[in-house]
Amino acid sequence: MAGTNYFTPISTITKVALTDENGLAMFAECNTTPETTAGVFAPGCLMVRTDTKALYQNTGTTASPSWTLNNTGVTGPTGATGPTGPTGPSVTGATGPTGPTGPTGPTGPTGPTGPTA
Repeated sequence: MAGTNYFTPISTITKVALTDENGLAMFAECNTTPETTAGVFAPGCLMVRTDTKALYQNTGTTASPSWTLNNTGVTGPTGATGPTGPTGPSVTGATGPTGPTGPTGPTGPTGPTGPTA
């Protein structure tokens, strides 16, 4: 079944579906952040953002619209934290094999001659 499109574009961003007796938008949709153009949106106007499906309400005035994101549902309380799990074993790994002995270094200088008897 095809839907009925009552939305009338008022800009490249916003389309209005319902206005009040003063011609101010009461229900509209937008494809990005809602516009704040003065003299277009009635206080309480609902705006659906089509790219995110978010619902906004004008909590400002007609002269200065302020869009407040409405919650999409009630969030319940956070559940209790579960118990801490047991500490894992404290095991030291095996020592690896000893490496080969390195080469002998050079012989040092000869020391002084000792006293004669």
